[in-house]
Amino acid sequence: MLSALVAHAAAILLLVQSPASASKPADKAPPPCIVSGRVVTAAEGTPVASSRVALIPEHERRESQVYAAVSDSSGQFTISGVPAGRYQFLATHTGYVDQHYQSTGDDTGAILALQAGQEVKDVLFRMTLAAVFTGRVNDEDGDPMALMQVVALRRPTDEETDDRDDSRSTAQELVPAGFAQTDDRGQYRIFGLKAGEYYIRAVDDYEPMNHVIIGSEWEVRRALGSQYAPVYYPGVTQIGQAKLLVISPGEEAQVDLVLRRIKMVQISGRVIGADGKPATDAYLYLEELPAGDYGVATETDSKGEFRMKGVAPGGYLLHAQQHSTEEANYHASQKIEVGSDNIDSVVLALGRGVNFLGRLDVSGPGTTRFERMSINLISHGDQTGGAWARVKKDGTFQLLDVPDATFSFSMNGPEEGWYVRSVRLGTSDLLANGLEVEKGEGGGTIQVVVSNGGSELGGLVTQDDKPMVGARVRITPDPETRYNHLRTRTANTDQSGRFSFIGIAPGQYHVIAKASGPDREDAVASDPKSVSVAEHDHKTIELTVASPQTH
Repeated sequence: MLSALVAHAAAILLLVQSPASASKPADKAPPPCIVSGRVVTAAEGTPVASSRVALIPEHERRESQVYAAVSDSSGQFTISGVPAGRYQFLATHTGYVDQHYQSTGDDTGAILALQAGQEVKDVLFRMTLAAVFTGRVNDEDGDPMALMQVVALRRPTDEETDDRDDSRSTAQELVPAGFAQTDDRGQYRIFGLKAGEYYIRAVDDYEPMNHVIIGSEWEVRRALGSQYAPVYYPGVTQIGQAKLLVISPGEEAQVDLVLRRIKMVQISGRVIGADGKPATDAYLYLEELPAGDYGVATETDSKGEFRMKGVAPGGYLLHAQQHSTEEANYHASQKIEVGSDNIDSVVLALGRGVNFLGRLDVSGPGTTRFERMSINLISHGDQTGGAWARVKKDGTFQLLDVPDATFSFSMNGPEEGWYVRSVRLGTSDLLANGLEVEKGEGGGTIQVVVSNGGSELGGLVTQDDKPMVGARVRITPDPETRYNHLRTRTANTDQSGRFSFIGIAPGQYHVIAKASGPDREDAVASDPKSVSVAEHDHKTIELTVASPQTH
């Protein structure tokens, strides 16, 4: 009996050790990459110690990891353990403008593409000193004004103009580049600015910075309201009369402003909830038209009433939103023209729009986490807000109180490679025709289908038969409409002139590459190409950018 057991055990041991039955060794992980270089000043080439240098995945996901290092006293840095991939690459340091890899001006630079085990050496970041606006804000009697908001405004770059959602009719002509708040001496300091052209504006629009409230200042200021109109340097109320200021790298420009009292008005009224009762938990915001950086906010009281003091003459859009729960996100909007007289008895009724149910489904194999996604309806025009809903774990969602307007559909949160395949309300294709709500009529169930069959499109951009580093590639649906505009995508080329898009919805697209030098007049572009992609496609194309014109 014992000999039989020994023989059986020996047979088992032989079977386990047999090459035919031994499990295969696990595949080794691809070797990581190393990136190293120096950070120096652009003017003198001297080391910039303690700079933060970071690699950020080009196609960011929720679980994306940033790889970073700090430069030493000689400006040297090394980032180790970086997986192969495509990364945004930049260096930052207080007092300098953020420097992106291979950036030549207003552009966002090039992508750094890394192959498994690759070591990239001798990267050089040349840091340009940031510009500063500083000064004082006084009242008309020469007394300092504390806790005033001062903002530096600039024209959008070509990239920002390309990326703008043109479905909105009130897209800003100017964008904020930096903010500051005056101290008890009326002094402010806006730092970290690129050299360029700016407008400076001061607004008596006190909001506690970093949620720090000084004494009872917040309550008193909100109760009284402002008596000072927003002012552009050198002391005008209209942007068309403002002076454009030019500032150089490292320059600290002194810009003083004087706020003068004008007759401000009060807007008051009440908000009615979706249940017909006073909305005691509504938040109201008065938005300047056309879209600006000035507004007034308040909340309803225990009677559902509100009062906004210190409103300057002009055109506004008054928004009310019920914010007691995430589920009941009711809202209302009304356009208001403010003159020299108070406006009383404004009534905003929440919950008088159209409610839509919705369901998110998956087409084909694969699963995804619905609760990471949110649905957005983006309105066309400046007369109303949009609508938003978070998707639940079971794929259902609710769009409540959707106002009369025409909307484009968008979704946030799909994982890499996933795309919105279809959005339908009955027989209507919302991706093609949008969603129109008129006279409070409509409703129903919106069916959204997502798929992990997103396409990949990559390629090469050349100029004069050489790879073009840092070119900007843009794909737009063909034909592009006000409803599919949100499928437009942009990407930058890497150090080899290559670009990459992932998770593209199948369809027909126009593809074009652009590049701009230090002056906007130097911008060049390729001839557009037309490309058609299907699910799971992996296509490559080549774009040739024209040579810049010689003057």
